[in-house]
Amino acid sequence: MNSIFRGEPITKEAFISRIDEFKMNLAIDLRQEKLDQEIVINAIANLVMVIDRDELINKLTDIGLPKWAIKDYIDVFISSLTREELYIKMSRELGEEPFNWNTVTGHIEEKMAPLGVIMHIGAGNALGLSAFSVLEGLLTGNINLLKLPEYEGGISLEILLKLVEIEPRLKPYIYVLDVSSKNETVIKQLIECVDAIAVWGSDEAVTAIRQMTPPTISIIEWGHRMSFSYFTDTKINDLVGLAKDIVTTDQLYCSSPQCVFFETDCKEDLIQFASTLSDCIDELTEQYPSSDRTMDVQSQITWTHELIKMEELLNEKKLISNNISQYSVMVDYEPKLIPSPLFRNIWVMPIERDQLFNLLRRNKGHLQTVGLSCECADLDELSTIFYAAGVNRIMPCGEMSLNYSGEPHDGIYALRRYVRIVNRKIK
Repeated sequence: MNSIFRGEPITKEAFISRIDEFKMNLAIDLRQEKLDQEIVINAIANLVMVIDRDELINKLTDIGLPKWAIKDYIDVFISSLTREELYIKMSRELGEEPFNWNTVTGHIEEKMAPLGVIMHIGAGNALGLSAFSVLEGLLTGNINLLKLPEYEGGISLEILLKLVEIEPRLKPYIYVLDVSSKNETVIKQLIECVDAIAVWGSDEAVTAIRQMTPPTISIIEWGHRMSFSYFTDTKINDLVGLAKDIVTTDQLYCSSPQCVFFETDCKEDLIQFASTLSDCIDELTEQYPSSDRTMDVQSQITWTHELIKMEELLNEKKLISNNISQYSVMVDYEPKLIPSPLFRNIWVMPIERDQLFNLLRRNKGHLQTVGLSCECADLDELSTIFYAAGVNRIMPCGEMSLNYSGEPHDGIYALRRYVRIVNRKIK
């Protein structure tokens, strides 16, 4: 059983054969009373209390993740779904009593309402993210259809099955289908049934969904983002923090740094900066061993390194690498915001402040987090440049991937994208 149909486990083939029944269910369930938030919050809070940590650790270990990363991931996941944190999230993102009628002027009253049916296109770069997207859909009263991502190991499926076991009243609101993105026939059939599509993933994934979706259906894009770090001078504590941002995420999160910009016009200072960062990463690798890498991933890393070695002969780049500890610092003497091959391979580049805005602005729409190391006197000037260029978050080095309850995602409150405002005039 690799899918869920109205809260019940089912095979992919059986789900596809029942798409007409899926449509009929929606026609009935959409006319029921809106799902009570308290039911959802209580179910999620109870879910995190009964999660078998050891079983989850073993399952994630089997798919190649190191135990230190698994434990940190589980702790963050559980702490974000406690009853207290969920109330904070709801209040911060939607306000107080968002689904109750509120008189706004004269005889006009408004309230928030669910979009209806949301199809979630999951991404595999963060385990459990797909399930979390569905939980946000439930908190806003929507019926949710999740298309599972590849390479997730069944984590989201298990989370959602456990949730409906705890609270059977959630069954009409949860559907999951483990279908390939290449099966456009089935995906188009499902798109016809929904009111909105929440897409997590690359630009290519977002583009593919856009091409299949009619203009009457909203697309909620949680697409590819890039993050970087920016240093005005060499602060060893911040370099240690940056190294931690790199190794504790393997740079797989949108908030993980892929490039580091250092304010200097001196090549020797840049190389010294890169060497110090390399030492910081090396010191952390024993505490945070690297996760397993697929052949494709390792091939991309090797190919990138070989290209750098050739350009090193022309004095255009420099590679500082450690094959045993499995990391590299890749120095480019020309500043540009480019993706790294991830998995502890970080670009380091020089920059002058008057170059910064134009360099970043060319990447507008893809910018997310800056790990900033600067003096207090520089904070306001740099913040103005970053925000004007399209950056959403500025964080200290070492905390680039930390978040808080109700934090905007890519500059937007996520729950607000899953609701609409309805109004009526009363006599």
